Amino acid sequence: MTEPDAVLRAPGPRGCLGSLAGFVVLAVMSPFVAIVRTWRRRRRGDDVRVKRKVTVWPDAEHGTLRRIDVTVDVPAAAETVFRRRVTDTVVRIAEALRRSDDVYNMVYRMPADEEALALPVGPLLQELGERFFLALNQGSLEGRTVVWLTLGRGTALAQVVDPATCDPEADGEPEGLLGTPEARWTMASEWARVGPSLVIRLVLVVPAESLESVRARLAALRV
Repeated sequence: MTEPDAVLRAPGPRGCLGSLAGFVVLAVMSPFVAIVRTWRRRRRGDDVRVKRKVTVWPDAEHGTLRRIDVTVDVPAAAETVFRRRVTDTVVRIAEALRRSDDVYNMVYRMPADEEALALPVGPLLQELGERFFLALNQGSLEGRTVVWLTLGRGTALAQVVDPATCDPEADGEPEGLLGTPEARWTMASEWARVGPSLVIRLVLVVPAESLESVRARLAALRV
């Protein structure tokens, strides 16, 4: 009778030595890693860094739009508070830009997926806030670009986004999606942990007449 390949068989000497060596390396490296992380946190400090840049969006069909690039860099210790603060700011912006028949949508694509996820979020500000906060906390979306499109109720997301060809990470994106002519206003969001910081980036494309209103709400990110 042939003995099956068994995971229960006792490891040989090499396996034991290899495991022991691994524990030794961890024991030696762990204090060093902790020291490096502490040094980086202290070097970074506790300040919140917000950068904002406004440019003209080249839109021939809709009149004048403005592009607002926002980068928020906060210490890791404050990331929970600022994920909520950024979410609240996005909801307040949506409220300022809101029309009665707005419907919010999100689009992103994971590297292994054959199609993008094009998901109608709904017409409520609460729905937008909940979905945005989820995206800002979803580990699989770290470093990924999520595009948010505000469409009129009479325009289905499938009319403007083809999941088979859409990729917010591709060349020319997310600007291509942000320039969707059927959209009333658009936004791209990204987040990542970089050393001792949480970095969140927003790119908004909004009507020029709403620029000051959006700026006022973005001021909430500065402390």
